[in-house]
Amino acid sequence: MREINLGVPLLRRVGLFTASPRQVVCENKFYPLWAFRYYPSRKKKRNIECRISNIQYRISNFPTNLFTTNLSLLKTIFADNITMAESLLISGNSKEERYRSLLPQLVALTDGETDFVANLSNIVGALKQAFGFFWVGVYLVKKNQLVLGPFQGPIACTRINFGKGVCGTSWEKKQVMLIPDVDQFPGHISCSSDSKSEIVVPVVNETGEVILVIDVDSDKLNDFDTTDQRYLEEIGGLISLLYTKRDA
Repeated sequence: MREINLGVPLLRRVGLFTASPRQVVCENKFYPLWAFRYYPSRKKKRNIECRISNIQYRISNFPTNLFTTNLSLLKTIFADNITMAESLLISGNSKEERYRSLLPQLVALTDGETDFVANLSNIVGALKQAFGFFWVGVYLVKKNQLVLGPFQGPIACTRINFGKGVCGTSWEKKQVMLIPDVDQFPGHISCSSDSKSEIVVPVVNETGEVILVIDVDSDKLNDFDTTDQRYLEEIGGLISLLYTKRDA
């Protein structure tokens, strides 16, 4: 276990100085960084214990006036000890609950990172981990083609032309394609014979141009619905924001 003492000099450096710091212990209950909180109701406890990037920490001298999930602030506090939160906690029984559990973690996971491919890779990996999709990935617009980007699942088609297949059609029409049976879609491009249903969500930049599509495939018929559409569009919004902040 690593010890971190949030003493007066550090608290002053990050603007969190308090005259009478109190602490809380969360015994045997670990929080990833994105969910890290201080609970002032447990005033008799002396420390905080949490796990960050698979390392367990005991934090002392935690201020009573701090209640936050602000990742940038917490990264400043733990700057010498961590780089990012690397674990997901997916809760809920329904699809919507799992999406709602995942979304804030995606925000935290990509916070402060300007490498666009790295962020796409983590988002795709998180979707695969949370839902176990047969195939999930992105195709990026490059000139007049969609080119395979980060993905999780079986090997896939490398390039797709504008207006071709489900992905190319989503790009052309700038709209979500929700396909219950891919074999019934005219011109479907079969990258895997095991794919049975599909949802494709276009992601646009600030000028409304499609920059990529999110593609999710299932090996079951009719496996996607408006819940998937809603939350994948929200994830698309996050990706669009990350695109504006990407490295040149």
